[in-house]
Amino acid sequence: MINENFFAWGTNEITLVKTQSYIPLQLKENQRHQISSAERMQAALRRDDCVGFYAVENGRNIAFALLRRFDADDFFLWNILVDSSHQGQGKGAMFLRLLIVFLRDEYCAKIVTTTYKFGNAAAKRLYESLGFVETDIVCEDGVHEVNMELILSSERIS
Repeated sequence: MINENFFAWGTNEITLVKTQSYIPLQLKENQRHQISSAERMQAALRRDDCVGFYAVENGRNIAFALLRRFDADDFFLWNILVDSSHQGQGKGAMFLRLLIVFLRDEYCAKIVTTTYKFGNAAAKRLYESLGFVETDIVCEDGVHEVNMELILSSERIS
């Protein structure tokens, strides 16, 4: 059973911690425009249909994900970010893999969707490595995003 105020779930390396507040992580300058503002993330976490998770390693927040629930079994991965000091080490993939398994096992999620800004090759590689597939490209009125979807099954996520 999930304690809605606090819980921890994870592996020996990374623990997944549910949160209702956003404490900013350090990002590289060129990454800040690829995520929502801290104020927008904090406002989203006050909504009933949004939930946040930190990846915690050795007592430190190393990554954050913000999700919005659309249906009982459908989640939108709104933001995912990894602290700059932990990037390039596979921790973002480990966090996202852990989060996907958690959503499937604890929330009975069947679909996880997300977007990334067109041209963000790192995001594309990460999502594709976990089985997300491109469903649409949006290019209109200053919006240039790629929509992706992951259909979850009871099988192990690689």
